[in-house]
Amino acid sequence: MAGLFLSLRWAHVVAGSIALMLFWIPVIAPKGGRAHVRAGWIYVLCMSVVVVTAFLMSALAFSAPLAIRQFTRPLSAPELSHFVSEQRVSATFLAYLAGVTLALGWQGIWAVETRRATTNLKVAFGLVLNLAIVLGGLTVLVLGIKLRSGPLIGLSPLGPLLGARNLRYLLSGPRSHMHWWYMHLASMVGTGIAGYTAFLVFGGSRLFPALARSQMYTLFWVLPILIGVPAIRMTVDHYRRKFHETGPASGVSPLRAGTNS
Repeated sequence: MAGLFLSLRWAHVVAGSIALMLFWIPVIAPKGGRAHVRAGWIYVLCMSVVVVTAFLMSALAFSAPLAIRQFTRPLSAPELSHFVSEQRVSATFLAYLAGVTLALGWQGIWAVETRRATTNLKVAFGLVLNLAIVLGGLTVLVLGIKLRSGPLIGLSPLGPLLGARNLRYLLSGPRSHMHWWYMHLASMVGTGIAGYTAFLVFGGSRLFPALARSQMYTLFWVLPILIGVPAIRMTVDHYRRKFHETGPASGVSPLRAGTNS
C-alpha cells in the first residue's frame, strides 16, 4: 500500500509540474490559435492526472492511513490515534481542493463546448460536482474551526463561492453574448491558481522548513489567490471592453458569481 501511495504521489508531482510549466502557453499565445489549443489540451490532460491522483491518495489516506506510511519506530496508542486523525483531516482537505480544481476545469471546458448550445448547460455531472464542493467547503470550515486551522478556514469559502457561481451559470444560462469566453478564461486560470497554491504550500514547506513552521506559512496558501483573482478580473474587463459588452458577465473571477459594469 505504501508503494502504491508513493507511485501516485510521484505521478501527481510530475503531472503537476508539467501542467504549471504549460499553463503559461495558453495564457500568452493568441487565443484560439494552434499553440493555445494544443498546449491547453495537454495542460488539461496533466491537470486531470493531478486531480485523479489527488482523489486516489485522499481515499487511501482516509481509509488506510497506517498502511500508506512506513514508521521508523513503534507508535504509542495516543500517537497512533493522533496520526490517524491528522491523516484523515489532510485527506479530506486534499479531496476538497481536488474537487474545487475539477469543478473549475470542467466549467471552463464545458462553457466552450456549449457556447452554441446553451440549452445543454444543465447536466447532472456539473450540478452534482458543484453542489459537492459547496458541501465540501462547509465541511472544511467546520474542521478548520474545530482544529483552529488557518488554511482550512481560509480556503473553506472557495467551494461555496465557486459552486454558487457555477450553479448560477449552469441553471440561469448566459448573461452576455461572450459568456463562454469569460467563464473559460476565469475557470482555466483558476485551475492555475490552484496548481500554484499547491506548489507553494507543499514545495515551500520543503524548500523553506523554518518558514513553514511560522505564521508566514499561511501566506503560501493565499498568495496565488491574492495575485490571480485581480488579474482575472482585469483581464475579463479588458475583453468585455474589446467585445463592447456592457451587460453583466458570468465568470468575471473564479470567486464571484458575476458583476456589473
